[in-house]
Amino acid sequence: MTSLPSNLLGVFENIPPADQEKIVTGWSHPRSIVSFRVNHLKCSRTEVIEELKKASLPYTVWPSWEEAFYLDKEHEYALRGLEMYKTGKIYVQSLSSMIPALCLELEPGQKILDMAAAPGSKTTQMASMLHCKCSIVALEKFGVRLEKLVHTIKAQGVEDCVEVVKIDATEVVAHYSKDEKGNKGVKMFDRILLDVPCSSDGRINLSDDRTYKWYSWEKSHSKSTIQLEMLEQARKMLVDGGKIVYSTCSTSRRENEDVVQKFLKTHPEFTLLPSPIAPDYTLEDNMNRWYPSTMMEGFFVAILSK
Repeated sequence: MTSLPSNLLGVFENIPPADQEKIVTGWSHPRSIVSFRVNHLKCSRTEVIEELKKASLPYTVWPSWEEAFYLDKEHEYALRGLEMYKTGKIYVQSLSSMIPALCLELEPGQKILDMAAAPGSKTTQMASMLHCKCSIVALEKFGVRLEKLVHTIKAQGVEDCVEVVKIDATEVVAHYSKDEKGNKGVKMFDRILLDVPCSSDGRINLSDDRTYKWYSWEKSHSKSTIQLEMLEQARKMLVDGGKIVYSTCSTSRRENEDVVQKFLKTHPEFTLLPSPIAPDYTLEDNMNRWYPSTMMEGFFVAILSK
């Protein structure tokens, strides 16, 4: 296996050697595509294809979802120069980032909570998928990231169905138990997207130390504590029969399987469902992993049904 910076060795704790090799291979080959999705509130898939052909941009439809497309990275500048990009008819988003929303089994009329919403990619994806026939609450704690979230929501034209709340997601139950609307802070949402803050080691590029010099086992461990607390908060906000999608752009077990398994040990009312998007590898109990590759960042998804 490729010689690695010493601070990255902690990523591989309890990960089999064969999987370690796949992760390092992905880290060694940066993403070579740019991907985007159609914003159905502003245009149709057919219109997007016509514009791509008119601009002579060679594209590929993502097999996992026909509303997503990708091009070679060399065409990104030209893509961002198109009028349909500037007007929000398409939204540039990594393929892995699109997966969580596709796993939620969204339906019109649902109340949806996005617990770590900035910069708004997944929030606006869900709104577009449902043509804004839903109610989404998008949480963000930090001011700069909140501004980015609000900007994305406006640019994508989904203000009518998205409410932005500035709050730490680990305090969401307390917040809603005290609000002026008389909410109880429990069992309010049909679907919850929990794309938790993580160590982001799925995005590492070994040729660029800016993507990994900050990494440490200690930071990853501290993230896992917060991730479990956020999952506990999500549990209390979910209706019976609802679903939570827990996701990270990490390849570490401590931030993925270990968090989910700890949660399930104390909450047997939840079960794990298989992913509708084929993963690179299905871990124990329907937990799903996508290795970093030239197509996408390393990613993890667990679908929890109550």
